[in-house]
Amino acid sequence: MNTKYLAVLVLVFLLVGTILASAQEKPGEGMYFRFVTHGGDDPFWAVVQQGAYDAASLLGCKVDFDLCGGDMSLQLKRMEEAIAMKPDGIALVINDDLAWDKLVEEALAKDIPVVAIDNDDTEGARGNKRLTYIGQDEKKAGYDLAVRLFQEGEKQEIDLSQAHVAMSVEVPGAMYGAVRAEGVLEAMEEFGITSYEIIDAGGLEMTVVENRQISYLLSHPETKFLIGLGGITTDRLADSLKGAGLPPGEIIAGGFDTTPGTINGLREGYIIATIDSQQYLAGFHGVLTLFHYKKYGLLPTVLTGGFLIDSPEKIKQIEELSPLHIR
Repeated sequence: MNTKYLAVLVLVFLLVGTILASAQEKPGEGMYFRFVTHGGDDPFWAVVQQGAYDAASLLGCKVDFDLCGGDMSLQLKRMEEAIAMKPDGIALVINDDLAWDKLVEEALAKDIPVVAIDNDDTEGARGNKRLTYIGQDEKKAGYDLAVRLFQEGEKQEIDLSQAHVAMSVEVPGAMYGAVRAEGVLEAMEEFGITSYEIIDAGGLEMTVVENRQISYLLSHPETKFLIGLGGITTDRLADSLKGAGLPPGEIIAGGFDTTPGTINGLREGYIIATIDSQQYLAGFHGVLTLFHYKKYGLLPTVLTGGFLIDSPEKIKQIEELSPLHIR
């Protein structure tokens, strides 16, 4: 074979190979992002992870998740470790108005972008220097849920001026619960409801949560509304009501997220409504936002949800997507 022809042929093969390799390369190749969360090994956070991993797969980047099970000291330690690794970005659950300020500033000073997901400082950018927030408006979500439940009470001709509202939260004082409760209290004022109590549900263990909610219902028969301020307390609402010997509709109940126990409660009529934060989007857009900031300096704020799930059609959609860890 002619040497010149062979050289040209080799050059063509090399050029084609380069073009194919370039076409297969994904835009996020080589980027590494880390999620530092208070979440646990439960259905809610499985969906957040799925969203993050799907985005990472599309972009070709790498993502690691820290699930700290509600342990603030462990979450702080994981954040320190994440900063030391110098990733291309950190998605952080800001579940305290003070604990994260210095660490976020430290990360930003080292040119590590930090975005908030799922929970944000109650004062937003004024309270914490994180670059942006990806999640739902928690106070509005609490308000919207409460309005839906109190309207149901009006339909049942309950004397709302005498009604008692119980709000159950996994960890009393947890920021997500406190902000959602603010929304509930705002709705209570509009409907003329004055009696309420926050229930300490005892943490993230479902059996403990259920038992505490049953005990409260048995000792507080005046309760007309039962609200789960978190995903686990809401998941246990239906079984708590059953455990207290109450039929569907006896107490008007609702809460947050779309875990299997919550969907069953909606289908059986024990739960009137729940708020879907569409947490898949928190994971997906957490990765996408960090990628866009690293690549182009773009910085959106993404409100992911806060949607009422209160009808058979909406429940069906959740059930279809739940096995895929999307809803």
